Amino acid sequence: MNEIELTQELVKIDSQNPTTGEKEVSKYIYDFLLDLKIQSEMLEFEKNRYEVVAELGKGSGLMFNGHIDTVPVGDANKWKYDPFSGKIIGGKLYGRGSSDMKSGAACILAAVEKMKRTDLKRRLLLTFVGDEEVSQKGSNFIITKKRHDLLKDVEYGIFGESSSMKVTFAQKGIVHVKIKFRGKSVHGSTPERGVNAIEKAVKFLSNLEKLNPEMKRFGDPDLGAGTFNVGKISGGTKVNIVPDYCEVEIDRRLVPKENPKLALDQFKKILKLSGVNGEIEFLSESRPAMKIPKNSELVKLVQKFSGAKAEVSTGYMEAELFKTERGIDCVAYGPGLSECAHIVDEYVPVKNLEKATIVYGKLISAWCH
Repeated sequence: MNEIELTQELVKIDSQNPTTGEKEVSKYIYDFLLDLKIQSEMLEFEKNRYEVVAELGKGSGLMFNGHIDTVPVGDANKWKYDPFSGKIIGGKLYGRGSSDMKSGAACILAAVEKMKRTDLKRRLLLTFVGDEEVSQKGSNFIITKKRHDLLKDVEYGIFGESSSMKVTFAQKGIVHVKIKFRGKSVHGSTPERGVNAIEKAVKFLSNLEKLNPEMKRFGDPDLGAGTFNVGKISGGTKVNIVPDYCEVEIDRRLVPKENPKLALDQFKKILKLSGVNGEIEFLSESRPAMKIPKNSELVKLVQKFSGAKAEVSTGYMEAELFKTERGIDCVAYGPGLSECAHIVDEYVPVKNLEKATIVYGKLISAWCH
């Protein structure tokens, strides 16, 4: 089965996270590798949630990683093509996860199927992980829990993420916070008797731009400056009631000289400057930025076989986890388009699939043989 057919087969399997889960797609990948007589395991990283690992050879290791969960489809009626069809129209293969990142996983499998498995001089580790789109429980299970032994002697990691066929050597970190503002409700006709929580939030938000000069001061020559985005505001009950509660959710992206504690301190500073109290709550685990040298041996190796440019990502990928927690240098190189990730009518260019498979095959051959 070639990489195009494999991508179609994986897209047809619903693995939405957090609704459906990864069990069925894990079983497909496990059976595929079993047919190739490759030693594989289905790991249950959470009750009834699975991922797949496989390894060949011994010694210094090269890891290929792909996540097998997808974001939800959303309103399927908004899709022009069935999100689980894998239909090919005009050189584009459509479906949820086609770019992010079942195509990358399929190309890894196709490259492994074509490789010569005799006389392997070094180790190849395959990790098809779950829960990348929500809490990274799948990768954390491998990195810090029961199967951390798999990463022993792994030197490099290549992620089949949707990098638009470019070599991603750096990525921004991420902090998601909710800030809660509390007030006192009274009748809307006597606002002076109450405390308006929305007005507190507005005072805070009006001062957020004061973070920009500080973020520029910590700027990185490749990744630029950190950023913030106010993504959600909720508050109030009714137009004629002074609101006693308002909450704001903020996405803060980090560069290498920044860290989650710095971001937290910055938000506290803005609260104090605004003269309001707010309770800060983290919405998910915060993660730092990741960057390996642009002229590293890993980057050069992937560029040698792909001819691709080395670039950075403003988004977050699990490559950071493996670098930060286990010291493994990682890059992303995959067939999916970054701009197609998570969108309605998600697609991957068919031409990218064959190219990525060839590059993966050359990398495996160069490393293992």
